[in-house]
Amino acid sequence: MKQYINKQSNNRFSNAFSLILALLGGCVVFAVMQGIHDNYGIMLPGIVNRSGLDYASVSFVIAVGQILYGVTQPVFGMLAIKKSNAVVMLLGIILMAVGLIVSPFCNSLWSLLLFFGILLPAGTGALCFGIVMGALAPIIGEKKAAVVSGIVQASAGIGDAVMSPLLQRLTDSFGVMLSMPVFSIPILLMLPIVFWLGAKKKKIDKVRPVQAVESDTKKEKLSDILKVAFRDRTYWCLLIGFSTCGFHMSIIETHLFSQYVGSGIPANFASLTLTVYGIFTMLGAIITGFLGQKFRMKNVLAGVYGIRILISLAFVFLPKSVPFAFIATGLLGMTGDSTVPPTTGIISNKIGVAKMAVVYGSIFIGHQIGAFTSAWLGGILVGTALGYTALWIVDLCLCIAATVASFKIKD
Repeated sequence: MKQYINKQSNNRFSNAFSLILALLGGCVVFAVMQGIHDNYGIMLPGIVNRSGLDYASVSFVIAVGQILYGVTQPVFGMLAIKKSNAVVMLLGIILMAVGLIVSPFCNSLWSLLLFFGILLPAGTGALCFGIVMGALAPIIGEKKAAVVSGIVQASAGIGDAVMSPLLQRLTDSFGVMLSMPVFSIPILLMLPIVFWLGAKKKKIDKVRPVQAVESDTKKEKLSDILKVAFRDRTYWCLLIGFSTCGFHMSIIETHLFSQYVGSGIPANFASLTLTVYGIFTMLGAIITGFLGQKFRMKNVLAGVYGIRILISLAFVFLPKSVPFAFIATGLLGMTGDSTVPPTTGIISNKIGVAKMAVVYGSIFIGHQIGAFTSAWLGGILVGTALGYTALWIVDLCLCIAATVASFKIKD
């Protein structure tokens, strides 16, 4: 009897350790990817100087990358269903590393578009939230998925907090020709984690027989899954919200650093605000992850978009100073990734974890269409008298629409 109890105790400890290890591994992968994806704005001035292209042209390349980041996600989600999440993540690591190493040496619009606007963003799409959660879900179980999704999304803040100031200092000191290839190193260091997650999934599949639902999902086509989603009003309400979210987030990722510097805020303080942003994104994602367990998730989502209305008003009417930059960026961080846990929670409740990467990825296309519009429009407006203020006014109007749409969701 003692031996049986000890064996059971050891099994529980081993399972708990595996769960923690898997969660940490998923967080590291997502944090490193997001730390690159969220800092295109810091790379932008260096690429402009190195390539000889103007601000609007490089903004357009980043805008194309934002579209690719969204478009590739449902495709990679379907590939993950057919093959495995680990295979997709390995492909993402290779694409990201190539994009970071080669982009600083591009001297024409077309070469920069290929490596900085296509390969690098496609790699980030293969390491997106849906793919990472798809890799973790079989290990952690569906019951823990909602809370874990908040923790994984929060890890993006760690990536921002650590990588934003480091990238800015490296770029200022040595230029993008060194800083961007150096940032391919943490990408390549993710390889052992991805191999481990893949091996863990195979081990679980051997112990736990594949359920009929999972088997049927593998036989489904991408078009069949999306047709079901398209017939649901909730899908379109989430799409409106996430398109707004993409527009809003791309202002932060692409133009906020330049806006602060252009307003007279020193570059070191501007990059430090992005560290603050990263820290507060962690808090925001975790808070909404837990709030989604207590309140209706559509109301949590609408509340986040409502707070963004107030932030946009502040950027339109208040003068930009160092204290403003830190307070405003902290609030941007608090609401930045906090839309993801309630959005994924609503999707998961509707269609299940197995198809989440596909449906979430398709909604994320809308997110990235918004991001494309924001990145490109911002690049155009900066060259006019309207500047950044007009960009925040557009964001304000979209946030009002997203708030209304979120309240109309049937969750």
